[in-house]
Amino acid sequence: MYDILNFGLFTNCTLIYPAHFEQHHIKWPKLNGRKPNAIADTKDVQQWLLPNGHYALVRRFSSKEERRRIVAAIHNPCGIPAEKIGFENHLNIFHSNHHGLNSETAKGLAVYLNSTLVDIYFRQFNGHTQVNAADLRMLRYPDIQLLKDLGTQVDEGKFPNQEKIDFELERKIQTMSKISSPDPAKIKKRIDEAIEILKQLDLPKAQQNERSALTLLAITNIKPANTWKKAQAPLMGITPIMDFSRDYYGKEYAPNTRETFRRFRMHQFVEAGIAVQNPNQPDRPINSPNWCYQIEPAALALIKTYSSTKWKKALTSYLKNRQPLKQKYARERKMLLIPIVIGKDQEIKLTPGKHNELIKQIIENFCARFIPGGQILYVGDTGSKWGYFNKTELEKMGVNVDTHGKMPDAIIHYPSKNWLFLVEAVTSHGPVDSKRRIELEKLFKKVKAHLVFVTAFQTRSEMARYLPDISWETEVWVAEAPSHLIHFDGTRFLGPYDM
Repeated sequence: MYDILNFGLFTNCTLIYPAHFEQHHIKWPKLNGRKPNAIADTKDVQQWLLPNGHYALVRRFSSKEERRRIVAAIHNPCGIPAEKIGFENHLNIFHSNHHGLNSETAKGLAVYLNSTLVDIYFRQFNGHTQVNAADLRMLRYPDIQLLKDLGTQVDEGKFPNQEKIDFELERKIQTMSKISSPDPAKIKKRIDEAIEILKQLDLPKAQQNERSALTLLAITNIKPANTWKKAQAPLMGITPIMDFSRDYYGKEYAPNTRETFRRFRMHQFVEAGIAVQNPNQPDRPINSPNWCYQIEPAALALIKTYSSTKWKKALTSYLKNRQPLKQKYARERKMLLIPIVIGKDQEIKLTPGKHNELIKQIIENFCARFIPGGQILYVGDTGSKWGYFNKTELEKMGVNVDTHGKMPDAIIHYPSKNWLFLVEAVTSHGPVDSKRRIELEKLFKKVKAHLVFVTAFQTRSEMARYLPDISWETEVWVAEAPSHLIHFDGTRFLGPYDM
């Protein structure tokens, strides 16, 4: 087998390539490989040869697809019949003054370099796939005794798995420092696993990232030290999800990123059927501070099997039944929609919630009593912004429909008097106060119809909370007393104040 070292006129030396790496050890020779297994021991190569011994080796290049940037292996002199070793240029060699290391030190270095902790730290200052000797010198290393202790994990040539490496390193660091802190290796492992789950659930590429992974971990209450079989189904709002990411995974996001979590994480989770909205109160208004989410029961049952032998079978079954499940939830949401008649033989449906219930009463009760024959031009929907809008008529009147985010909740035109009613429905946000009135006047300044400002409340007790804020020269309507109107100025009854 080793005749490769004894041919021709020269003595030959073992030559080690990255191709000889196998399960963090060196397997030599590599038969039928494209690279040579030996190099002629000539005068020209003497300076590049090292005596056979224990070395820790690191590949200089890794592909972007590999999970680890640093890949280390142990060179063991046993079984390689050569006095000198040649290490190819694509390897970094840990040695002791150009000689081999103590066997336990070499093993400990390989274990340490293959840890998730080192990989996380290394990526902080190395943004490419090349691992140079200068990069390895920048790393922080444990003392010799800790390295030797780690080397004992290599049992009779068998290299420990990733979980054992990370566990032992974290345990020893915690013992030395006597400080309990989050384990970065476990944090990275859980995030990577969550991303993998999202990939296998066929979520879009835009949701296969760290922020989505943290969202999944939060709604299943998986902390770094937990296993997936301990997944739970807490009710969580967006802010608690962000707090969970900060408290358990050290990922802090600015408060103004709440909308990003809602629109690009939870919205897609709900659409994919892996999470549900407000299971404890389906008709909760979308602007409610109690709006919450929960992992869908079938998805929870699946996730609990991750990393077990049951996962593949459970995933196949789940994916097969997911589309019917999504259709079921879509039907349930559709059944909860609020129907509103806005004209002869014309009906729209709004997202369920207290706010839209009030809008329904504005259209069907307020308009019938105070704007007979009125033309509905716009109805906002807290779930989709556009509940209904007559774009043609709005543009004819000079309204920029692209500014719908600033629109009142309802716009009704009273053709017989050329009045335009701008109605705000108050359930959690404020009424037409002085600031809001000025904003609406600017928004509708090109409109030639006379403006009437109306604030609508569900009850008089709710109205009482906002009485000091309501602007003069506006109207107030209360749904529980639909035939009455309150005029916030005594100079006239219902009507515009610019006439």
